Amino acid sequence: MKKQIVLALLAVLTVGWFASCNKINFHGNGELPQKSQQFINQYFPNSNILYSKWDDGHYEVKLSGNVELEFDLNGNWIEIDCHHAPVPAGIIPAEIADYATINYPNNFIVKISRHNQHYEMELNNGLDFDFTLSNNNDGNNGGNSQVTLPNAAQIFIAQYFAGTTVVNVELDDFIYEVLLSNGVELDFDMNGNWREVDCHTFAVPQGIVPGSIVNYLSTNHPNHFVVKIEVKNQRYEIELNNHLDLVFDINGNFLYMD
Repeated sequence: MKKQIVLALLAVLTVGWFASCNKINFHGNGELPQKSQQFINQYFPNSNILYSKWDDGHYEVKLSGNVELEFDLNGNWIEIDCHHAPVPAGIIPAEIADYATINYPNNFIVKISRHNQHYEMELNNGLDFDFTLSNNNDGNNGGNSQVTLPNAAQIFIAQYFAGTTVVNVELDDFIYEVLLSNGVELDFDMNGNWREVDCHTFAVPQGIVPGSIVNYLSTNHPNHFVVKIEVKNQRYEIELNNHLDLVFDINGNFLYMD
């Protein structure tokens, strides 16, 4: 009886081993779709395939050089993880590459993944970012956000931020949240009226800040400029490049420092 149990256990382990071997290929790219093979040859020509594995609806590939890739059933890439090395430039959509170059010129992208045109990227300094793009079937063409902005918001961007592109748009709690390629963040209401303009380290374009506020700042803070302005609760809240926060009423009269 004991011998029969041992033999049965060996049979189960043998079947499991063969099943595993059917899922993992240790002999190069024979199991991968042609599109995946071409992708690897194009962007990682000096790397060897250590193994490829079909698991839970996608291919997992390990390359020499500590690169890990994931592909869908049709051979389209899902995730590229280069760990400490930069992801090849041709893989990254133009808007994402521009955003990283402008805002983090001393860093590079080490990991990027996508799902239904939603992209996630990681820089070599550990920062993570999310983007939503469209018309990027191969991951190397630019595109605009899937969420359509109201016409007034589009006109505002074209007027005050000419030369930039919209990297990402999200509609959250009836507010459009917009990220531009130069790192500027904008909020618009459902009618396309601006609610917040955050330029971070450079000046909010002239014409956005009400004239009465501009006059007050010219007199009282002549050596500084506005990097952020928000309108809410019938008040303007602004931030200067010296991190000073000021509050004005809807007519532009100074109320207090926050």
